[in-house]
Amino acid sequence: MLLAAVVVLFALGGTWLLSSEHGRAPKPLAADAAAPPAPLRPAPPALATEQTGLKRSWVTGTQFVYDVSQTQQLVMDEGRKQGPPSIQSTLRGGLTLSVVGVHPDEMDSRFHLQVEDFSFLADGRDVLDATSRPAMLAMLEAPFYVTYNRQGAALRVHFEKEVGALAQNFLRLLVASTQFVAPDVRQDTWQAQELDVTGQYVARYRALPDMNGYLKQKLRYLKLSTVDGLRPMDASVKMELAASARYVLGAEGWPQSIEANEQTRMESSAGVPPVKGSATLRVERRSVRSVPALIGSLELRRQQLVTSSLATQVFAPQDRQAELKQLVGNARLQDLIAALGQRPASGSSEGPEAARLMTRLQALFTLDPGTASEVPALLRDTKEPRTASTLLGALSGASTPEAVRALGAAATDSQLPLPVRVNAAAMLGLANTPTPEGTQTLRELTRSENPQLHDTSVLALGTVARNSREQDASQTDALLRELEAAARSAPTPEARALWIRSLANSADPRVLPFLQEMLRDPLVLIRQSAVEALRLIASPIAEQLLASTMVSDASPDVRRSALFATSFRPLLPLLPALGQVLRREAVESVRMEAVRLLGSNVRTLPAVQELLAWVGQNDASLDIRHTALSFLAPPSRADPTPP
Repeated sequence: MLLAAVVVLFALGGTWLLSSEHGRAPKPLAADAAAPPAPLRPAPPALATEQTGLKRSWVTGTQFVYDVSQTQQLVMDEGRKQGPPSIQSTLRGGLTLSVVGVHPDEMDSRFHLQVEDFSFLADGRDVLDATSRPAMLAMLEAPFYVTYNRQGAALRVHFEKEVGALAQNFLRLLVASTQFVAPDVRQDTWQAQELDVTGQYVARYRALPDMNGYLKQKLRYLKLSTVDGLRPMDASVKMELAASARYVLGAEGWPQSIEANEQTRMESSAGVPPVKGSATLRVERRSVRSVPALIGSLELRRQQLVTSSLATQVFAPQDRQAELKQLVGNARLQDLIAALGQRPASGSSEGPEAARLMTRLQALFTLDPGTASEVPALLRDTKEPRTASTLLGALSGASTPEAVRALGAAATDSQLPLPVRVNAAAMLGLANTPTPEGTQTLRELTRSENPQLHDTSVLALGTVARNSREQDASQTDALLRELEAAARSAPTPEARALWIRSLANSADPRVLPFLQEMLRDPLVLIRQSAVEALRLIASPIAEQLLASTMVSDASPDVRRSALFATSFRPLLPLLPALGQVLRREAVESVRMEAVRLLGSNVRTLPAVQELLAWVGQNDASLDIRHTALSFLAPPSRADPTPP
């Protein structure tokens, strides 16, 4: 995550340029059919309101023309005596930003960069040659689109499919560096949550004495961007951030000029070398004009574009085989197992070293699938539980047919210790590419008389249904019907609750009608299982069921389970229901759970503060009032940990 957060400034671009595009002719990009040259018209007037100079006016067809220059530098492992590896880039040119669509809550704009000078250096050497340079420039100059909210925060980007990872990240950084997020009500200072290529951060704005001048400072990152979207910052990651930008706004609220400087240093206790990044940006407006031919151009091209969040990382594809070989090196299975046995018994280095060895084992099982067949026999001779756990995790990560077969053999091997067999069954369910053979093994294990093997295998079948969805839809359909039938025919309430939890692991919206039926069951245990099963299902229906259950179920245990399930989901759609819980819930422990859930989101969701403030003034319980107010303490204090 550390490298993903900072190296994204350059998207590991040198490797991409030299391997993916080197030697290829520039690939022509799709023409922008909606942007023919058009006669210029006078710019539309700014909206005359008391917010002029701060609140931005969105007038379709308006085009702002800028001069732009940008520099970036990345230094990795700066403490090395022989000189740390570094990457540098400079960009200079013209930028047009056009308003092409206005909606009730959002605005679409078209960016078009015209490059006058561009350099990309790795350790002082130019990595762009006569072939890769034209390809890179063509991608940088391809028009792309950005969707903003009404306050000016950049939300989504829309690129041509041919634009590669390195060019995308340069352009994403340009978008992020030019956004200015205004408050709903004019203020001298305010805070906003914004996105950039590194993640989600809090910015503070302050009006300057000069007319329409503002200073923006990045305060802290809340989440880091990964290929899977935003993720909370790991506790092992430390970030030093010094980033500010000076904006001068035009009368219509759009930037007249921007001067930005950013210094970032990140390190991790997980053994990753420190990484230091710096960037500067200068933007100066040349003119404003009207280009009505561009209105609606995003809608015309939407089917040909790839859309993603501004904070979604894009990495250039690498040679998977070469990457695996580099991980494995010359090591054999026996060498890696021996290294597992030499790990420290405890200490801060145990976790990172185990993860590193598991990654190497997974690479070995992927490169040489037949090696997986040796693992079940090796597990019989392994006395160290940590070694067995790492081997099983590596097999599950590799997920080759041979690896899945080896997991099944370990799970059914009566000569192995029970904890190893249970772990193997769990890893069998977690395999990314399930096989019919592995699924059948889990079915057989659900008939085991051992409760641990039985329960683990039941839950694992639900995970198999989730992981097989893209691989074999018909197999997933059949497995979901099988799990629902098992839940209906279970001989005891406890057994029925277990099969419902298995369905929960599928995270499939098709199980919602069954869960809705279970939420009407007279047994509290069944309703608890059903509402907890909603936690992973991405559907408005799931949100409605959670909201109604936390407010109206007769059992406080079920209402508390609904709050637990809510903690796994985006909180914003469920805030009205949580407000009702805070105002109407009679059971103190349930209200306390709701306060703790809201408190864990107080830094990332400003709307939570109003609810906690109400609780801090009005709840009947002194403990709940104090807990709510402690979550509202200034950020400089340590986050509260209520008992």
